[in-house]
Amino acid sequence: GLEATLERRFRQGFSLRFAYTYSRSIDNTPQELENNSGSAPNGYDYASWTGPSDFDTPHRFVGSYVYELPFGRGRHFVNSGFLSYIIGGFRTSGVYTFASGRPFTESSGGTIANSLDSFGAVAATPNLVGTPHIVGNVDCWFFVAGNKSCAALEPGLSDAYQLQAPGFLGNVGRNTLRGPHTNVFDFALIRDFPIHEALGLQFRWEVFNLTNTVQFGQPSNNFSSSSAGTITSLAGDPRVMQFALRLSF
Repeated sequence: GLEATLERRFRQGFSLRFAYTYSRSIDNTPQELENNSGSAPNGYDYASWTGPSDFDTPHRFVGSYVYELPFGRGRHFVNSGFLSYIIGGFRTSGVYTFASGRPFTESSGGTIANSLDSFGAVAATPNLVGTPHIVGNVDCWFFVAGNKSCAALEPGLSDAYQLQAPGFLGNVGRNTLRGPHTNVFDFALIRDFPIHEALGLQFRWEVFNLTNTVQFGQPSNNFSSSSAGTITSLAGDPRVMQFALRLSF
């Protein structure tokens, strides 16, 4: 893995920090074994379980800042008089996060019996016969010809998957595709009101997901379904605001 940080320490009312992490996590313990879903991989071939961890996030970038607005007493501008009290004492902060999407495994629907998981069945997987194509659309995240939206968006493509023979598992590996990435910016506006030497009041306006960017969940991974590749869930909240007052003594 790799971790890199670039930081400007707080000076003249401003600080800035960038952090980037590159990592790779591989295991042979899929989440299905932990939640007893009855859709674990092939119990006769443990090597086929090996793949990116369900939580694997190769790229993660976080940028943050704190900025004291230059108005009010002790600042560069409007530092005296009644107006300095009205507009002074404010600072803003923000955190931007970008992270790779989580991996997932394509399935072909249903289960195959007698494959040695705790339920006596294993999730059926298709055969890989071509190169998977990520379309990146909410109605067609990865290309499946049976999805009408995919056929309309990419009419020249053909399926990278093929239904396996009845009673057999396909050759698709675990967690070979990735869902949507995380892309969110949180913001805060803060003002301190000194009341006494040991007493102060702080006002906070916090906005989570300031840009109201939709954080999509994982797509449907059932290759044999007409909704394969379609995203119908969210992985994060829309814009949320909260106000707070804090008394310090």
